[in-house]
Amino acid sequence: MTTPADRRPIRPTATVASLITRRSLGNLDEVTDSERRALRPIGTTAHEIAVMTAKLLGELLTFPSVRIFHGIRPADAHQPRIPHAISAGNQLVLIDSVAWPPGEYSTSPAGQIYCDGRYIGQSVQPMVTAVRHWRAILPTDHQVIGLVIVHPTPDRPEAPAPPAPISADLFWARAHEAVRDLSRRLPPGRQPVSLPAMKALVAATSEDEIR
Repeated sequence: MTTPADRRPIRPTATVASLITRRSLGNLDEVTDSERRALRPIGTTAHEIAVMTAKLLGELLTFPSVRIFHGIRPADAHQPRIPHAISAGNQLVLIDSVAWPPGEYSTSPAGQIYCDGRYIGQSVQPMVTAVRHWRAILPTDHQVIGLVIVHPTPDRPEAPAPPAPISADLFWARAHEAVRDLSRRLPPGRQPVSLPAMKALVAATSEDEIR
């Protein structure tokens, strides 16, 4: 299954000026299953869940300032790509998503994920690290936060309740509530495009640095 994000990759020669009018950039080709992926879906693939999340995020294009990026390279080249990012004015939201079966989920102070008291081998710490990296490289008036969207597994109609947040760096949302929760956090009305954020995101999404 393909999405507009899959069909419109950023060309290596693209510049920020040439992309400023586009609202959805990048692709999900490199969002794949990997043992290095700290947050992983159960019962389906990382790519399938990323495609589902991309469709949800597309509803936010009704906000005139929203631009959506897909397949963002992390600062650590050994880490998997961040599936999505939303830029709106001086606000940036980094987004990953999972599909989990029913259970009571919690997060340890170190970021490890537990279900019914058992560690499931997943962690939010790389996402928190990514949020802090982007916060450090963008101007101080920019707000950067992470979001993890929880989808249901294919055999379930509804996603489980996500863990409670452990820091201001990251929040959670169930898939059917994600657009509503994001809408409440995005700046209202038309905001000026953040050129520092656009340049950094285009560079992290395309194959070559934008110069």
